[in-house]
Amino acid sequence: MTWTTNLTWSDGDTPTAAQFNAISANLDAISEHGHSGAAGDGDEILTSLDYIDYDHQGALGEPATGHTRFAGSTDGSLRYRANGAAEKEVSDTAHTHTIAEGALNITENHPDNTTGNNTYEELATDTVTPTGAFYTTVHTAIYATTVNGTFSGTGYLRLLKAGVQTVVRSKSISTGNSYGFVATDVYIEPTASSTVFSCEGKADGSGLPFQFRGGGQSIQEVRCE
Repeated sequence: MTWTTNLTWSDGDTPTAAQFNAISANLDAISEHGHSGAAGDGDEILTSLDYIDYDHQGALGEPATGHTRFAGSTDGSLRYRANGAAEKEVSDTAHTHTIAEGALNITENHPDNTTGNNTYEELATDTVTPTGAFYTTVHTAIYATTVNGTFSGTGYLRLLKAGVQTVVRSKSISTGNSYGFVATDVYIEPTASSTVFSCEGKADGSGLPFQFRGGGQSIQEVRCE
């Protein structure tokens, strides 16, 4: 119904049938208003409400385009459904989650790579196919190293996702010592249909080679359920 602006009456005015019909139409508009913010249709935003008593409902039907439907349930839950989406339940602060593990790839090796030429050499590589959506991927590499002869410089361990470096760790190194390198990264977005994760090592400096002698990498998918 369309709202018609009310008249301002004065003493002696004689109402017409059209004026009475306009009043009647406005009453009909009030009874059918949808809080659109238009004249006579109620505010779009309801403010200063003390509480709302929801009727208990079964499965929620889909609301009109651009709307979200809320309802209570006999089990005490509050549920909602947006247009074009499935019904969902509002969570409370007392709910709990469990940790689900998806794909796990572990590569352990003893590459014995000579990396004293300041060029990255591959230590391990794995191709991971994701378990499903909403998994976080944790990529970790751990390697032990040795220094032979008179080498002195800096060692590097880096992680790569699909051939792109994501993190690099470095450490000053010197002759006669052993070192441990740890690099890790977390990828929040879901992995693509198939992704190559790898780790590489190198060293720059002078003297005899610096070597990655043993370790490996792991790629673990996890998520909360």
